[in-house]
Amino acid sequence: MPACILIIEDDGASRELVKYLLEASGYDTLDAADGSVGVRMALESKPDLVICDLQMPVMNGYEVVRCLQVHPEWCRVPMIAVTAFSMAGDRETALAAGFDEHITKPITPETFVEQIEAFLPPALRATRSPLN
Repeated sequence: MPACILIIEDDGASRELVKYLLEASGYDTLDAADGSVGVRMALESKPDLVICDLQMPVMNGYEVVRCLQVHPEWCRVPMIAVTAFSMAGDRETALAAGFDEHITKPITPETFVEQIEAFLPPALRATRSPLN
């Protein structure tokens, strides 16, 4: 069974692109337009992976990862930062904060799903490709 992936992204166009790529590959998705809603959805639905923007109103991505990491079960859930932050040190800052990966925007549609799947166990990976 393919993974359920939560997308926390305030930009509607970015959120819809990520959602489209993942769903076209066979994944179930949930999405939230801000960090506080994303944390609530994560705790209620327990997704297999979370994709989170870093710069959002209400609650930024660093606050999201901090809120989720206080729950022991979240130590095993991969958290991927997808962000426009691409300056020297931004990747290291995101990883030190608790994210498992840092992907810069704009994402590359041809490789994005592959990048995400690297953080899923084989049993949760989908079998379709959105661009074939």
